[in-house]
Amino acid sequence: MGYHNPRWMSAVVGSAVLLCGATAGALWGERTIPEKERATVQRASRVVVNLLEWLPEEEEPSDIVYDGIQGMLEILDPHSNFLDPRSFEKMRERQEGSFFGIGIIISRRDGKVTVIAPMAGTPAAAKGLRAGDVIAAVDGELTEELTLDDVVDRVRGPEGSAVKLTIERPGLKEALEIEINRARIPTNTVRFAFMLRDGVGYLRLSEFANTSVREVHEALDRLAGAGMEKLIFDLRDNPGGPLDAAVGVADTFLRKGDLIVSTRGRTEDSVATIGAPGEGSNFYGPLIVLVNEGSASASEIVAGAVQDHDRGLVLGETTWGKGLVQTVFTVRDTGLALTTARYYTPSGRCIQRDYESYVDYVTHRNGNQSADSSAAVFHTDVGRSVLGGGGITPDITVETREIPEGVARLFGQAAFFRFAVQYLQQIPSERHAEIATGFEASGEVMSKFWSFVDDTDMLAQEDVAILQADPWSLETVGRAIESEVLNATVGLEAGYQVAIEGDDQLQTSILHLDAAADLLAAWQRASAERRASDD
Repeated sequence: MGYHNPRWMSAVVGSAVLLCGATAGALWGERTIPEKERATVQRASRVVVNLLEWLPEEEEPSDIVYDGIQGMLEILDPHSNFLDPRSFEKMRERQEGSFFGIGIIISRRDGKVTVIAPMAGTPAAAKGLRAGDVIAAVDGELTEELTLDDVVDRVRGPEGSAVKLTIERPGLKEALEIEINRARIPTNTVRFAFMLRDGVGYLRLSEFANTSVREVHEALDRLAGAGMEKLIFDLRDNPGGPLDAAVGVADTFLRKGDLIVSTRGRTEDSVATIGAPGEGSNFYGPLIVLVNEGSASASEIVAGAVQDHDRGLVLGETTWGKGLVQTVFTVRDTGLALTTARYYTPSGRCIQRDYESYVDYVTHRNGNQSADSSAAVFHTDVGRSVLGGGGITPDITVETREIPEGVARLFGQAAFFRFAVQYLQQIPSERHAEIATGFEASGEVMSKFWSFVDDTDMLAQEDVAILQADPWSLETVGRAIESEVLNATVGLEAGYQVAIEGDDQLQTSILHLDAAADLLAAWQRASAERRASDD
């Protein structure tokens, strides 16, 4: 038996597809391909032709082509990526900040496509969809065999067009047939923005998109109107987005001209320095930026700029370490996200973590080189030491407390969501807002919950006993119940405000706001000295 290397094969196929015919024109413009490259392209093109002609079973040409391109890119770095038409369209929707649909958040619960919450002010909310509704069919097509992405694709469609949903609602014997007209649905990247306590605002940015700068400014204006003097800016689990959005968000906290990020690559065009343009509204109060391992790319650019200029404290866990610049080339209805440079923070730290081992990189098993005692030391504007080696190491490290195994299993089975739906099912919907006001997971509610867990066989009795004997587990269970009841009655923000009461990183950040104020004073002195020297 001969040696088979599918990765090599896919790379060759990808080379052929990318570098021949109309695709080559799309990527390379009118540049004439040199003779040496043309010969390589012709060889690879022949491989593609042979594959399509001689494979033992007929395959869809686009499947072979797209998989081949992806295989070719995998030998370059972890983030160069090919976007097929569906993925490319989804990326554009995320960056543009809107799509046409009905406005619901859905997930699978007990294997069924379930409404987690309708979005306020959307067609779904106007038609009365509620948490716990099961979408049994879309335009007559049963959803049980469809993936969640397939359901999403069928619910979305042209603006003003209608979609018919078959809804199974707890407590009703007959399914509901609901027709909803699609409308433009904003995909807000500012997930939550509210006052934590007097003078302290909280803003969570879930990702970066073309609308993020506007959303952040609007949210800060609302918080300022509510009396905000200090801000906790949450970038945890934010995977990033367009560089322009990162620059605009960082600009909100910096002085005009402050360096935000620099890029260095192989070509002259890939070398750049980007400063704060000094546009839009600004926030110059005490600032803490929350980050964790899921904070990447644009999140790291913002956190690094804030830290290096001593504009605020960074708290949480070391970030992912994704500092490769992706340039997206449009190839007809697909996209090629190609790494062209690396990002560096204002102090000169390379954001990108080592990816010599692909498996270790994607699983984060190689950790972060900045944790190594031999990591290079850099300095902020006022002389604080910060570590290089990949990612942004926080000024204050606070690790996430591990959830007890039994509680994690309850979350995994959507126990709290399912209980909240069942609990509210016994209460007339017109009383839901009343119930939500001051709702607590009291002894009676907890008793009903444990009976629910027992009836559904989610946990063995001995595991329940372990949870009931642990105060923190009981506190976590009660808070999760309260959060889901508020999600289903008042809205996701109300439920989230309850959930974060058990967030160690967030609660610790509140205790460090005075330290952030001291750092702000140092930043202001340094800024004044810089302006004086410039004069």
